[in-house]
Formats: sequence, C-alpha cells, structure tokens
Amino acid sequence: MDIRFWGTRGSIPAPGPLTFEYGGNTTCVEIMLASGHRVVIDAGTGMRLLGDHLRSVGDPVSFHLLLTHNHWDHLIGLPFFAPIYDEDTEVVVDGWPHAFQALTRVFDDHMGNGFFPVAFDQLKARIDFLNHVARGPINLDGVTIDSIPLNHPQGGLGYRLREGETSFVFITDNELSAGGGRRLREFAQFAKGCDLLIHDAQYLPEELKDHRGWGHSTYEEAVTLALQAGVRSLLLTHHDPGRSDAQVRQIVERARKMAAAEGGGSLQIDAAQEGSSLHLP
Repeated sequence: MDIRFWGTRGSIPAPGPLTFEYGGNTTCVEIMLASGHRVVIDAGTGMRLLGDHLRSVGDPVSFHLLLTHNHWDHLIGLPFFAPIYDEDTEVVVDGWPHAFQALTRVFDDHMGNGFFPVAFDQLKARIDFLNHVARGPINLDGVTIDSIPLNHPQGGLGYRLREGETSFVFITDNELSAGGGRRLREFAQFAKGCDLLIHDAQYLPEELKDHRGWGHSTYEEAVTLALQAGVRSLLLTHHDPGRSDAQVRQIVERARKMAAAEGGGSLQIDAAQEGSSLHLP
C-alpha cells in the first residue's frame, strides 16, 4: 500500500505561513493498493489538490471513497474535486451510513436553499453509494477493509485495511476518553499489531477539559492506544486549526518522550503531513 496525505487539518482549513509544514487542508488520504485500485478516505478540502493531481495525470478517474462521518470539514472538498465534473469519472462511496446524504447536502439541502452553484444531480461523474462496510468487512481486490464505530457526535467509522501481511488503521474524530475510556480496549483490539496507526490527536491534555464530548483525543491517549495495540508506527492527525507547525512539532516530541518513558521506545511517532507519502510493504 502507498499512502499519501492531501489534508491533515481538523475542523476548518487553516492555510498560511504558520501551517506550511503540516498543511492547512482538512482530511483527505489517498491509498493505492497493490492492484492499482485507489481508495480515498474522506473528502476534506485536501480533495481539491488530489483532483488537480489526478486531472494532470490524464487517465479516467475511478476510486472508492470511504467516509468517516458526516461533518462538513470531511466533506466540503468534493464540490472542488475537478474530476467530479467529468463523465468518465467513477466514484463508489461507502462508509458511515449518514455521510452520503450529508455529502449531497454540501451542494443543496433540498429545501430550496442551495449551498453551491451546481446541484449534486448535475454532476457528470457516476457516483454510487454502497453502504456495505458499516455492516461488516468488505473485500476490494484482495484487500480486507474493516470498520469500527467511533466516539464522536453523530457517530462515525474508523477503518482497517489489510493487504497480505500489511495492515493500516485510520481513526480520526474519535474521543478515546469518552465514557471514561471504557472502549480503549476495543480500539486497541481493532488496531492490534498493525504496521501503521493514524489517530486523531487534536487536543492537548490540558485543553481536553474544555472540550469533553467534542469527539477528539489528545496525543497522550493516542500514544496509550498505540502502545496497548502494539503497533509499529503512530501518526497523529486532525491537527487543531489554531496549531502552528512549531506547536505540532512540540506535540510530537512530547509524544515520543511519553512512549519512551512507558517502555515503547521502538514505537515510531510523527505527525501526518500534507503532501507527504509513505509505502507499507
């Protein structure tokens, strides 16, 4: 699997000189399977950049779009995804059941209040909604995709992709401390032994008390999860829109020190970075 980040910011885009390193676009992650099939997780504002890239390649665009939940920072990029206006583009949407309806309402709320100059039914691309992965594992070109319900307002899904001996887990917009953290063991089992865990770490521990119930975690909680799951690498994502590159680097350092102090010195920790890519053999 080859993974590329087109957006790593949380809640709202945060462009500017202070977010140049880790990026200001909201969540959009591209995964290329060994078969050549493309999977995209979420349609945040980073999806515009992905669309420009795919347009420049010149080939017909076809991919699976997995939606984590129905909040607009994870959907708002679709109207600006250039291939969506091409007749030879095919998008298969799956994921959180309520997210597809929310995706269409980015264009129009169907109550006479259009939110975008083009209506959803005027798009030229073929867009199909499956609603499969929320009900159980699916198989895509030999890759198994599992989901897990998230601790987030209005709900959501995290994903695990298994390709041969390689596995990758993506969990954003998830409050690990919700309900006193009783589901931490469940998330650890879901991510157990994976090669790469990408998890929400929007808040600092000292900020969490003012954001209980908002559906996000701290770097401490993400590190605890990674250690309990025995993962090889952890990438922190959904960076707070008010967080500068320097502050994100400080979070990474604090996370690494915590892991080392708890006997997890072999755990590789970094922050997801817009524009970066990595290969999982």
